[in-house]
Amino acid sequence: MLLLGLSLATALWSAVQAINGEARASYDRAAAILGQDRLAQLVREDGARMDQQEFVRLRRAGWLASPVIEGEMRFGDVRLRVLGIDPLTLPPQAQQVDIAAGDQLLPFITAPGVLYAAPETAARLTEQATPPVRVAEGLPPGTVLTDIGQAQVLLGAKDKISRLLLWPDQPIGRAPLKVTAPGLTLREPSETGDLARLTDSFHLNLTAFGFLAFAVGLFIVHSAIGLAFEQRRPVFRTLRALGLPARVLVLLLIAELLTFALLAGLVGVALGYVVASALLPDVAATLRGLYGADVPGTLSIRPAVWAAGLAIAVIGTLVAAAQSLWRLWHLPLLAPAQPRAWARASERGLRAQGVAAMVLLLTAAGIAHFGSGFEAGFALLAALLLGRH
Repeated sequence: MLLLGLSLATALWSAVQAINGEARASYDRAAAILGQDRLAQLVREDGARMDQQEFVRLRRAGWLASPVIEGEMRFGDVRLRVLGIDPLTLPPQAQQVDIAAGDQLLPFITAPGVLYAAPETAARLTEQATPPVRVAEGLPPGTVLTDIGQAQVLLGAKDKISRLLLWPDQPIGRAPLKVTAPGLTLREPSETGDLARLTDSFHLNLTAFGFLAFAVGLFIVHSAIGLAFEQRRPVFRTLRALGLPARVLVLLLIAELLTFALLAGLVGVALGYVVASALLPDVAATLRGLYGADVPGTLSIRPAVWAAGLAIAVIGTLVAAAQSLWRLWHLPLLAPAQPRAWARASERGLRAQGVAAMVLLLTAAGIAHFGSGFEAGFALLAALLLGRH
């Protein structure tokens, strides 16, 4: 029961963290494209596209800027985010693809142009009528990179651009921005992308449900450990009577529990990846439908998720066993042999649990009256589980 409860709890928690990690990695790639997390940008105050002449005026005034156009379009049943760049003025920090290498520049800037896309996106475009597609590992899924002139044609936005990327080192003595382009505003680089901020609530809810599932699994682990300690009362009595110190006995039990925790953690993390792989396509579809976020439907194995899964399995086991270990540490020498020894030793803890359950129940009622249903349900379920235990 201990292995089963801990494996399931770790699997559900690891599955949620793997899905969240994959989504956040996708947001980071989207935020890093064209150096948006490192370069300042010039945009119109109302967010609309600007005229291409703004770029010309800024360049003549001494500003080192590079135009970018962005938009969405469909090739058949494939919806894509199209990014158009000027490879001749693009800052080095924004170069996702080495277009100038070899003979790639000329096909890129001349008709019909070239589309650079991530491997999974390129695979989806194989049967669509598009310009030639080349694979680029650094691009996020659902995004294609092309020359700004070709992008303007594809998006039907002739002589329009979305924003201007600024080089980090600007010439001294250039004309002020308010004089050269009074309708533009400076946007500083942001390490956190707009999608990451937009979907924070969604991922917070996923994390909360994963933690709740893990907490429910820990109740199974706690009960299994308590039952095992109760069944071992004669063994504890015999070992203590033979002279084994309580400290050594507790350390041996902790070592045994850690062995179970690592074994169950490995099984749980592996099972969590199976669950996450099955759920990720639906989560990606939800994020795409609600927020327009393109998340890959395949899961990457991330060492951080494995390490976090093992760590939470170990921590959860120690938390679930803490009460039983504390009780064993403080019981008199021959008390473990007494039938009611464990019950008497846990009376204070049971009273504290009852009080905590009542507090959570009242909190749930108050939140349900004044707040949102999710927090109320979370507190109510915790109160019922704690009270029942």
